[in-house]
Order: sequence, then structure tokens, then C-alpha cells
Amino acid sequence: MRSLRQLHDRAARAAAGRFLIDGVRLVEAALAADAPLEQLLVAPGAASPRLAALVEAARARGIRIVEVAPHVLEAISEVESPQGVVAVVRRSTAPLEEVLGRRDLLLLVVDRVQDPGNLGTMIRTADGAGAHAVALTPGTVDATNPKAARATMGSLFHLPVAEMETQRLLAALRDARVRLLAADVAGTVSAREADWTRPLAVAVGSEAEGLAPPWREAAAQVVRIPLVGRADSLNVAVAAAILLYEASAPVYTEAQSAPRTARGR
Repeated sequence: MRSLRQLHDRAARAAAGRFLIDGVRLVEAALAADAPLEQLLVAPGAASPRLAALVEAARARGIRIVEVAPHVLEAISEVESPQGVVAVVRRSTAPLEEVLGRRDLLLLVVDRVQDPGNLGTMIRTADGAGAHAVALTPGTVDATNPKAARATMGSLFHLPVAEMETQRLLAALRDARVRLLAADVAGTVSAREADWTRPLAVAVGSEAEGLAPPWREAAAQVVRIPLVGRADSLNVAVAAAILLYEASAPVYTEAQSAPRTARGR
């Protein structure tokens, strides 16, 4: 079990090609998305009918079920009060080339964001706003970080998330004729006045430093979110949410004829 505990380390996850997810809801989401689950670690005796049903569904798919003592599960999990199940998931690559050719492309670029909760929230928000993928630059926290994966609330399993070096990603966007908007507190264009024409990539940057210069220099527009109160900036996940929904406004308006109710968690 020590090898599983090591998967809390990014280098170990990369070397093993595996990561951990925690809790009933996240494992349910992984099963629903047909994610490559290798095994489930569960405490003896299902803690709830929902967990028992989850275990049976996994067993029916041929996923290995391993019973472990509660203290072992606690040692593997990063959650203070584990819900009785931890899953081992095989990492899979998500090549951006499959989506860059879309004429209606909406891509979120995350540059050097290091807080896993913020990254997970942005992946979840990008999914909710109808984005087609998320691209991460070097220096950004790993999307399979346990806290980041948990914050995605399952969106990690059906929204492509790719890692790519900055200049390579910029070149790919240019080659695919994808319009780039860069978010910056000193941007020259208000979010309400920006040109959200697709195919489109929206880039947001580090909580401490903002976007790296190459993103601002390559952008068709550098966009700011007007601040009415005394705060000097917004949390990067909040800023990304505002910009993604500005970009999705026409699609969102059409979807209101049969909306899905948003649920806070």
C-alpha cells in the first residue's frame, strides 16, 4: 500500500501513470464516464447502500475490488474523513489536436496556476460553460493532484485536459487559427466589450504573477474584468468563470429553452 500512498506525489504519479480519486461521488462519476479504473480500495462492509451499489457496479465491469482495514484506507486517502472508497485510475493523454480544428472551439488555457483547488474549479467550470478542452502550461499544478481531481467533481473524466509547453501551444493555436484572449487586470478591453468570436482560447494566469508575457503578447485582445469595489483583483477561478460564461453567452442563451439546473456544492 506504500506505493499507492506515494501517488500523492506528482513525480510518482507521472512515473506510475496512475492517480488516486477519493469518495463515492467522484468514483461514481469516473464509472459513468468509463474512466480507466484499475481497482477500488474499500473498507470491509459497505458504509451505505450507495457505496454498496457502487462496489457492485465496479465488480460487474471487472474492476478489481480490494478490501482494506479502515486505518489503511485513511493512510492512503488525503481526506480527513474518507467515505469508504479510494480508486486507482490509469492516466490517459488528451491530445489537443483532436479539438483544435473545431470551428466552435472554446479552450481554456491555464498558465502556471499552482493552487489545486483553483485548477479543479476551473476544469469544472470550463465543463459547465461548454468548453471543449483545458490546456495547462508548465508550472501549473497537475490536474490529477488529489485536491484538484476532487475539485473537478468528475469533470476531469469527460473534458480533455492536456499539458503542453507554452511556445508549442501558442504555435498550435496560430496554426489552427484560434483567436486568443488573455486575461489581465490591466487589460485594455473590458470583458463586456471583448470580441468572443470562435474558435477561441481564453488564457488565465498565475494567482501571484498573472499570465506570462508570451500570452499577453500573442493575444488578439488583453481583457480585464472591471472591478466595482475596492478589491484589486479576483480569484483566478472566479475570473475564469466570468470570462468563460461571457464567451458562452450565445450558446447559454440558446440552452435556456431547456436548462439544466446548476447545483452548488
